[in-house]
Amino acid sequence: MNESVYGTTNVGLRRDSNEDAFLLLPDKHIYIISDGMGGHNAGEIASRNAIKTLENYFNNKELHMNHKIIKKELVTSVIKANQEILNISMKRTEYSGMGCTIVLCLIQENILHTCHIGDSRVYVINRSSITQITKDHSVVTALIETGKMSKDEALSSQFKNQLTQALGSPYTIVPEYSRYILHKDDVVMLCSDGLWDMLSEDEIQTIVISGNSSEEICMRLIQQANEAGGEDNITVIVIRQLY
Repeated sequence: MNESVYGTTNVGLRRDSNEDAFLLLPDKHIYIISDGMGGHNAGEIASRNAIKTLENYFNNKELHMNHKIIKKELVTSVIKANQEILNISMKRTEYSGMGCTIVLCLIQENILHTCHIGDSRVYVINRSSITQITKDHSVVTALIETGKMSKDEALSSQFKNQLTQALGSPYTIVPEYSRYILHKDDVVMLCSDGLWDMLSEDEIQTIVISGNSSEEICMRLIQQANEAGGEDNITVIVIRQLY
């Protein structure tokens, strides 16, 4: 089983620069998005160095292995990226406090492996459902889980972009791993918050299931996110399974 993959990024309508970065490693079935944070272009430095660290890590790995080893490798790669960002921020005062999210997935046969820090997401989408696989490491998610805020309230909360975990944090990070069984006609989508904050899940699902190709889906998602306001950088990767 192979994948038809396309990824792209867009600055949006409100930002002067693009602090998102992404990576496609189709030969290894690995796909990654990072969303940077920090002033003086530090967010861009953080996201691009996170992606570079992961690219170097996985280019030197053979990942035909069991699930426990895959989990270990994905988590280890994220921890290494975190350390790289910390090292840069300690050496360069202008980058002090920079950070980024990271979300990556590896598809092995019909198993989707994900690992993430922050609120960039992985979804599995088909004609009957859209399922968010990753859980946002954010203040509003924690409030929802404890019953102190509803999902509708979270959409307009002043805390909706406040993260509880990010790469570059001086505190210990805990990368979150998950495994999901894919079925025929499932589409895997990775995205930064510039997409999911602009479009509802119903809107995303409609675009994904009506698209003829991964590229067409990505371009339509970005177009719609910009038409909805384009308040942030937008990055999307779409992976369709070829049986």
